Amino acid sequence: MLEEHVLGKTDATFTLYFSTGSSTVLMRYQNLIRYGRPGGTYSMRNMQEIARVLADKLEALSRFDIIGREDQLLPTVTLRLAGEQNYDEFDIAWQLLAERGWMVRACTLPPDTRDVTIMRALARARMSRAYVASLVRTIEDACATLARMGEPATMGVGPGH
Repeated sequence: MLEEHVLGKTDATFTLYFSTGSSTVLMRYQNLIRYGRPGGTYSMRNMQEIARVLADKLEALSRFDIIGREDQLLPTVTLRLAGEQNYDEFDIAWQLLAERGWMVRACTLPPDTRDVTIMRALARARMSRAYVASLVRTIEDACATLARMGEPATMGVGPGH
């Protein structure tokens, strides 16, 4: 049994880290049959481009380090806070979800690196550049709010609190 730390709480899991049900695999298979390899390739390249745009915009904020950018094959952006702040990645995830309705996961890494906290954003097929810009503005606003608060907003629910 493993523990995963997501959105400021710890859950026991008997699955692979961040694994999900089989419905998404079945959906991907159905899309492959419907659109063929060219359609699947187009969709994946589009999601990778959206992830690249999101990473660029987040990096431009100078608040985050983008992790594994040059090796990224999946349409995700993995990031962590750059420098010391009076808040952490769990606080940002909490602020985004509880106060603003966005779900950007925060988690700690596996047991040997449990002290490293990251955030992960997933690019979806129907995300537009305007949607990405809105998410980045929301993250910037959440960070500004947390900086003004002067103490963690999650009130001790993350693993580092």
